[in-house]
Amino acid sequence: MVRGFRPRRRHRGSIGVVRSDDLPRPEIALASDPPGTTRPYRDVMNRWVPRPLDLAAAAVLTAGSQVELWLAPATFGPRPLLALAYAVGTAAAAWHRIAPLTALVTAMCALVVIPGALGVDPADSFGWFVTVLGLLVSAGYHAPRPVVALATALLCFAVSIVLEKGFVLADIAFAWLLASGAWLAGRAVASRTERAELFEQRAALAEQQAQWQAAAAVAEERLRIAREMHDVVSHSLSVMTLHVSGVRRLLRPEQAEERSALEAVERTGRESLAEMHRMLGVLRSSEDGERGPAPGLDRVPELLDAARRAGLQAELTIGGVPRPLPPGVDLAAYRIVQEAVTNVLRHAAARRLDCRIDYGATCVELQVVDDGRGAAAPRQGGHGLVGMRERAALYGGSVDARPRPAGGFAVHAVLPVPDPEPAPAPAGTTGAEGAP
Repeated sequence: MVRGFRPRRRHRGSIGVVRSDDLPRPEIALASDPPGTTRPYRDVMNRWVPRPLDLAAAAVLTAGSQVELWLAPATFGPRPLLALAYAVGTAAAAWHRIAPLTALVTAMCALVVIPGALGVDPADSFGWFVTVLGLLVSAGYHAPRPVVALATALLCFAVSIVLEKGFVLADIAFAWLLASGAWLAGRAVASRTERAELFEQRAALAEQQAQWQAAAAVAEERLRIAREMHDVVSHSLSVMTLHVSGVRRLLRPEQAEERSALEAVERTGRESLAEMHRMLGVLRSSEDGERGPAPGLDRVPELLDAARRAGLQAELTIGGVPRPLPPGVDLAAYRIVQEAVTNVLRHAAARRLDCRIDYGATCVELQVVDDGRGAAAPRQGGHGLVGMRERAALYGGSVDARPRPAGGFAVHAVLPVPDPEPAPAPAGTTGAEGAP
């Protein structure tokens, strides 16, 4: 949630304007700083502080190379200058994560080029070997331009050998082969790490997309239910308004008070019906088109006829005594059967489909069973099942959908049927009783 103006996050170190009412006075702060910070450049400085492990490794390399240099029995060239160069080169290794290319160039100049210019073979030092090869591996892994890092290292090796021994192709080739091997090791590790991160990102993205698709399916199904319920409610409201109008016309002229009350009910009903039609324009999509009467369980045979035309052996069994259901319950029951039959046609690869409708005293039970692939059949992320459960939950019912142990898939739904409210008995004589 955005409240007011806030700086957009850019790459590390970018500059953004902080909202003035968040601070005592306007100032320039880093985009990564929280509003109200008083030290905008603290994080920039902290970026250049190496990790403790890198500092410790650089300290060990520096101490080891210095001990090795000063305890060597014979050294060509000025020992203090070599000690200074070795100290700078090994200390630069501490920044191999933060600035890999800069650390590599500094170390190569201090540990390779300068000793070669002084006529000293740097490969005689074990500390030099560990530092240079380690920096090459790190450059292959961390450098934003790894090819530039490799080219710089190869150039430094060639310059050092030429300064020390002249143009000796064998030595240059060996040094390049050694440097390229270390660099390739870093690149191989970087490639595997990038692939692992990419796989993790793809898995996270796929999970998010699945959640978004499930949420979109639920929202779409609820909107479809709302459109259909609008039809049911609008029809009931129209019938109620017509009945009120009919009763009003049966009143005697002296029943002015009753007439006024019924006119108010009729007017409210017509206004509500107009509002329902306006809402219908919002709920309808362009693909809905003209809609006929809301379907019910009496149209289930038509669904099974379509399944038979598709090659299925479909059977319908009705238990109990069929009776009219409330319009909403009747529509929800039909849609549940419709979705179950559609899933069988699309995914089950079944040969037979059995549909059973049981009319109970307080509920209606629906069952759709097939002999298809069962658990092996794809169900499109379960979105159809989500719609069935949403419709059943709207009326306090339930849906159980699962593979059968003997094979195939079974959908069982229970929808409570409320008892119809009895019409109130007339209390005394009314105008309707005296009507002919």
